[in-house]
Amino acid sequence: MRTQDPNRFNEIVEAARERRADASADTTIVSGHLAQMRMFMLRQGVEFYPRQDTYGFRRSFLERIIEENEIDQRLEGIVDDFICQGVGLWFFRPVGDSYRIMWFSKENYRAYYDASEQLEELDLIYSYRARAEIGATGALAPGGVAQKYVRLRVRRDELIESISSEKPSFDTPMPPAAVSLQRRTTRNSLGFIPAVEAFNWMRATGMDATGDFAGHEGHIMVHDGLVKNIRENIRFYGNPTLVSSRPRHDLVEAGGDSALQRPTISSRSGFSSADRPSSRFSVTGAPTLDGGVRVPRLIANLEATDRVQYITPNAVSGDQNLYARQYREEVRTALGGVDELGISSGATAYEIKSLFGRAATTASRKCRGLLTYGLCKLLALMIHNEERIFRESFAIAAKIKVPQPPILEEMDGDREAYEKARQDFLQAFEAFEGKVATAIDKAIEAQKLPSGVVGLIPDGDRRVEWRWRGPVFEESTDDILNNSIVVRNLQELGVNSIEALRYLFPSKTDEERSAMLNGYPFRLAQATQQSISTFLGLIGAMQQTPHPQAPNLPLLADARLDLTPFLYRTFDFLKRELTYAGQFGDAAGSGEPAELDPIQRARVGAGLPIDAPGTDAADFVPDAAQLPAAGGSGGSGSLAGGVREPVRPFERDAPIPSPGALLARDPVGSRLPGALPFGSTQLPAGTQLGDADLLSPSNAGVFAELSERVAKRRSARSERAKPAGRRTGRPVSERRQ
Repeated sequence: MRTQDPNRFNEIVEAARERRADASADTTIVSGHLAQMRMFMLRQGVEFYPRQDTYGFRRSFLERIIEENEIDQRLEGIVDDFICQGVGLWFFRPVGDSYRIMWFSKENYRAYYDASEQLEELDLIYSYRARAEIGATGALAPGGVAQKYVRLRVRRDELIESISSEKPSFDTPMPPAAVSLQRRTTRNSLGFIPAVEAFNWMRATGMDATGDFAGHEGHIMVHDGLVKNIRENIRFYGNPTLVSSRPRHDLVEAGGDSALQRPTISSRSGFSSADRPSSRFSVTGAPTLDGGVRVPRLIANLEATDRVQYITPNAVSGDQNLYARQYREEVRTALGGVDELGISSGATAYEIKSLFGRAATTASRKCRGLLTYGLCKLLALMIHNEERIFRESFAIAAKIKVPQPPILEEMDGDREAYEKARQDFLQAFEAFEGKVATAIDKAIEAQKLPSGVVGLIPDGDRRVEWRWRGPVFEESTDDILNNSIVVRNLQELGVNSIEALRYLFPSKTDEERSAMLNGYPFRLAQATQQSISTFLGLIGAMQQTPHPQAPNLPLLADARLDLTPFLYRTFDFLKRELTYAGQFGDAAGSGEPAELDPIQRARVGAGLPIDAPGTDAADFVPDAAQLPAAGGSGGSGSLAGGVREPVRPFERDAPIPSPGALLARDPVGSRLPGALPFGSTQLPAGTQLGDADLLSPSNAGVFAELSERVAKRRSARSERAKPAGRRTGRPVSERRQ
């Protein structure tokens, strides 16, 4: 069911998502569903922990990252974006020795995948604010705060950053650095794209997702109309109507100060002064319903035939109220939640708690898309990078020689020699990896690492999991007692303690339950010892009892009545209960990111494209790579004129503003006298203040035609001597030149 005004529906959803009050909505379906999903998705908080942590460093690393980025405080807004828009992006960027985690809404990013469904390129647009200063005086510009926009293009080998005063568009290509004053290209130290896209409601095929309210647009708008009509009826019919046989002026007088507005003899005659208008106009004017007129406290001179009474109409009928409530319940049920104010099928507390299980189940499914397949994968990528840093720093500290990868351009384009050197390097690098792994194992076994080693020790499975810090409904003492009785009964049946304790501590991991069982289970040990004594007593009795079929032999001599396996099983059970240990898992199921190989890393460090000329990856150039957005050393494989780009800094050493930040000093500058371009200390050759900003979205269609002419004009301007006399900073048109 489609609505006549889809923009109105989008305004309602966006106002609830951004918590704005400018778009008045009479329905509470959107805000109520968001509040319920936030409560069941976050509960008392979310905790992240590694699936495997032998040395205890991964947990402290995750706690530090979560605390530095204040993820707990940001999750409420992230949940609103995720539910309303249906998709979002988790992204992190190295900043010094730490990581900055960012969340991007649907309208702030574009993710591009390759044929293998690996993230190949990422385009981000977000805004920040900065204190705007004029020149070197430090005076604030009008308004005091300037809005800036960052466009960040992320690839496996490089990051292209551009900052402008106008909001850019994803449909506009990013101009090359030759004509841009606010652009910087940095190297990607990770070797992969540090982002994970999270999906809410996905279709059966493809990677397309929608929000919760997309399929219920018509129903929400119908309920909004119902509630709007009910409120109008209450506002209009809520005030009672006075019915009387007396004249109106005997029963109703003007509100406010009656002494000033009571008509006098002069006012009835039409006289008035300049500073005090006639009160006749105040009395005879049309009064309003909101307090403009009122009934006096005392009404006198009533006769026996006079009638005065109030009529109170029924503003909202019972059927209308019931229909609106039932309609709200149906929509909330279709959304996967529960209407808290209109539960019609819950009679007892247990039924109401069970009814809320539908909302809890819906929230759990959404948490898989947002946390399990989103943020947890992002944290696993951080652990993967920290382990790579550990191996590289360990090799340097242990003085293990790293093989140097070959570069085709440094070998004068000799393809045969390059292929031979490439094969030799792959063999040498495989041997190097094995030597480093062996050295790490020996150092861990000796519990002594070389000085200067940073990062996380490789520890197998890198997957990260999450759990709630507490439930929505607190368990009573009776619930805890019943769960403990279940645990005791399971142990009496022979179930091991770790499996039985899942009913008592469902949120804890097996390793944590094993750590909890470091005491001595005296009741279980006593019962096991009694069973061993029973078996031994049975063996003694069987030794003294003759066999019925062979009276000259004891009953224990029968091989079919051997009790030795029972004794072994009893001892094994007692041994397992007293010596619990975690299980080690390798990194096979952790999922490796699509990252650069050692040869591609070496090419990026040398300022070359990631693929050598002549390879299949370099020969295949899609249409998007032929646009000016590829500027510099893209993945096309060409040398862009044969000039190698200078060595770029790493992105961890070149910070950029975070989304929504308010900076005291703008790294771009205000483009006024005294300001400098982004990422540089002086203006490029041939560039003057006041030149046209080709990065602005308003000049999107002009760049393709004028970029070459602008570059020639700047080159000619730098060579031409300055003319005498006064010269303004305005750009000169080509016709006047």
